[in-house]
Amino acid sequence: MTGMDDITARARNGTVLLDADTVAVVGASPDDNKIGGKPIRFLREFGFRGRVCPVNPRYEEIGGHRCYPDVVSIEGPVDVAILAVPYQHAQSVVEQCVRKGVRQIVMFSSGYAETGAEGARRQQAILQALAGSGTRLLGPNSLGVANLSSGFIANFGQAFELPAGVLRTGRAGFVSQSGAFGTFIFTLSAEQGLGFKYFAVTGNEGDITVSELIDAMIDDDEVDLVAGYVEGVRDGRRFLQVCEKARASGKPLVLVKSGRTAGGSAAALSHTAAIAGADEVYEAVFRQTGAIRVDDEQEMLDVVTLMRSHKPMHGRRVGVLTMSGGAGVLIADALEDNALELARLDPGTETALGRIVPEFGSTRNPVDLTGQFLSEPAMLEAALECLLDDANVDAVVLFLGLGRRYGEQIAQTLREVSGRAAKPLLVAWIAGPAAVIAQLRAEGVPVLPSPTRTIRALGALARFGEAHARGPRSFSIDESPAELVVPSGSAGRCSEAQTKSLLERYGIRRLPESLARSEDDAVASAGSIGYPVVLKVCAADLLHKTEAGAVALNLRDEAAVRAAYRRILDGARHHSPGLDVDGVLVSPMADDGVEVIVGARRDSVFGPVVLVGSGGIYAEVLRDAAIGVLPLAEGEAAELIRSLRVHPLLAGARGKPPADVDALAACVERVAKLMLEHPEVSEIEINPMRVLERGRGAVPLDALMVVQPVESGVPPASQGASA
Repeated sequence: MTGMDDITARARNGTVLLDADTVAVVGASPDDNKIGGKPIRFLREFGFRGRVCPVNPRYEEIGGHRCYPDVVSIEGPVDVAILAVPYQHAQSVVEQCVRKGVRQIVMFSSGYAETGAEGARRQQAILQALAGSGTRLLGPNSLGVANLSSGFIANFGQAFELPAGVLRTGRAGFVSQSGAFGTFIFTLSAEQGLGFKYFAVTGNEGDITVSELIDAMIDDDEVDLVAGYVEGVRDGRRFLQVCEKARASGKPLVLVKSGRTAGGSAAALSHTAAIAGADEVYEAVFRQTGAIRVDDEQEMLDVVTLMRSHKPMHGRRVGVLTMSGGAGVLIADALEDNALELARLDPGTETALGRIVPEFGSTRNPVDLTGQFLSEPAMLEAALECLLDDANVDAVVLFLGLGRRYGEQIAQTLREVSGRAAKPLLVAWIAGPAAVIAQLRAEGVPVLPSPTRTIRALGALARFGEAHARGPRSFSIDESPAELVVPSGSAGRCSEAQTKSLLERYGIRRLPESLARSEDDAVASAGSIGYPVVLKVCAADLLHKTEAGAVALNLRDEAAVRAAYRRILDGARHHSPGLDVDGVLVSPMADDGVEVIVGARRDSVFGPVVLVGSGGIYAEVLRDAAIGVLPLAEGEAAELIRSLRVHPLLAGARGKPPADVDALAACVERVAKLMLEHPEVSEIEINPMRVLERGRGAVPLDALMVVQPVESGVPPASQGASA
């Protein structure tokens, strides 16, 4: 952790506030278009019923409220102080707030860590003033927070200047790490009829983080969903716990997570570091917790529109009703692209549809009702009811186009059917009547403007349904590490032989091997092991042995061993001058099997993660890997393996015997256990690991490990706890 992180941790003693009884506006202005005047105007316009205390020694009264010379002179307790002053004056105001016992500061002031080193020092001084107090800080450089239900608008954003009635409260929260982009999405949501109870922007996250704001919103019984824009989290373990809390409570967490670039400088060290980059770890977090990652604001609005209907999806089988055969084909393709399936309708359903659908339509899924229902409104209701009543259908998608003359008629049918339905009913309505569609959305009927967007949102609903159905889990880490692998204070890479010795202690068996330090030793070892053998240079700093010419395979006699011994040592030393060589590892040639990679490393944000994927020299090129943040839940290692593209080979494709997938899963779990018990291991990799036929296990053919200097007794939870 950096010094600033330490201060931040000490400052976090109070509760995050999303509402207040008394609000002080420091730097208040009578000009309600200025940053110090807008909060007073917004509090009035949105009906805030609490006490408003402007603070500015130049005025006696602002906006009908008594004005105070400073925070300390305000009578009674102050819940929230809005700081709308330049950074040159902010430090003394923060110190006043701490003395006054203000519970939370919302700091509009900029000029801090976002501006560079000098600003970062100013921010550290602010946090130092908070240290040990119960005063929390949102910001600095924050757009603020708003509670539309209570009218508590501690925010100066443009969204609160929209025409009256556009912003409406709802059963959702919105949090963003970007003031401008967050405001854009929040405004677009409002204009499309979506209501949010909360809107908060974190700013520099000197104290209060995006994780804490999400947590506070999830705790609100009047909030069913939280959405947001995230660039990166600092408190990875807290974020994991919050995502899991949302999943367990059945409240979808829908996030635009920007920044998909991979993990950078560590990539040269190993395949694991290259494959398990920063964004890949975030993907694992979303998958393991059930949080929903969306690519952009459009997808977010689609998913939020659907999630607000509160209809759970208990499977992936979809019934489709359309007025166009072509649209049915398009939707069928989109279902497959989103891992959904076209439901196989019960024969009774098809029979019932046969009494509704015109002869020139189709009763098979996708059901083509044709446009005739426009003149016979009862057809639509009856057909939708048939699909929704089918036990083989988990959700229904209705495709419509135009229909503007019949818009209100269709809308009334959708209201009635959706109100009775226990399953999700989604409407893909192209070029429909805008006002009618907006009203349906406001009433909780999910209507989207294209079939492909509708199916993509439905895929997110299906994934959340599966995640919510899982049992409870914990991401807490046991803080009782095992005995250090290396003496306290030591660091660096370990050789293959050292790494395999540790793996063997964790139950990962190795082939009979011997470390030779001369040609004669190598020949003797080969004779003892039995030909054919493999020779590999064993050196801690020799990473990719094949590229260095430091490996010799399928050696069948003494002469071949002697020649190879000299050749691979020369190759290694030519590739890495001054290389410190432990010796040459002599191993038997491994049996046929499937090569995989099993690795683990410590992510700078989320801590220890484990990886399994296609292995060998092409591991990084193929990038067929699955990552899990530790600790894994029961059975999760097997789930990671099943998700791989190489899994069909492991399962026995094209007449090949099945590989020992259970043994591979056990190896993944043992590497995970090793990482949890040894905080000094920053990275470990087995590549390749040869997975043999079922019942014969899996063996590491090569391995490396990197250890970092840590003091004895440092718990693994402290490694990677913050960015």
